[in-house]
Amino acid sequence: MRQAATAGKISFVRRWIAGLTVLAIAIVATSVVVLWRRVYDPRQYPGNDHIMLSSALDWAHLTLPECGEHGMRYGYYSNLFGEADMLMRISASRGCVEQFLSANAAEPIDAEDTPPAFVTGAPDAWGWPDNRLLSGYSIAANRTSPAMVELATDLDTTPLADLFVHASSS
Repeated sequence: MRQAATAGKISFVRRWIAGLTVLAIAIVATSVVVLWRRVYDPRQYPGNDHIMLSSALDWAHLTLPECGEHGMRYGYYSNLFGEADMLMRISASRGCVEQFLSANAAEPIDAEDTPPAFVTGAPDAWGWPDNRLLSGYSIAANRTSPAMVELATDLDTTPLADLFVHASSS
């Protein structure tokens, strides 16, 4: 009788260990699938929605010249209400920034004395300027695009330039 009770306890422990093993495998497999689906691009700003740059550009109906892909950072942020924002900074040659403006049919607007709020509101860790004079540009509203686009750049006399982009559906 003692042997039967001991065998029953051993059987229970084995089933319990087998159940924990199956549970651990399920947790690991789920974690791998979830993490695999997250897209990571080292050019992304922290805290963004981890979507590919091409998807963010398609959403905003923007074209990025090849010369701008290396000196750029971006982030795409959305909420449960369907509103989204894309922020991007391109640090490249003046010619490259001008290619971006041309490819996206950007038109100059009256320059302001201060950078636009989307530039000064960026987190300090991003390294966006808060005291430079920037020229503003607009892109004609595209009826198929859910986004309104604001641009600011410093096309000064140096061979390098920064371009700041904000696309928003809100």
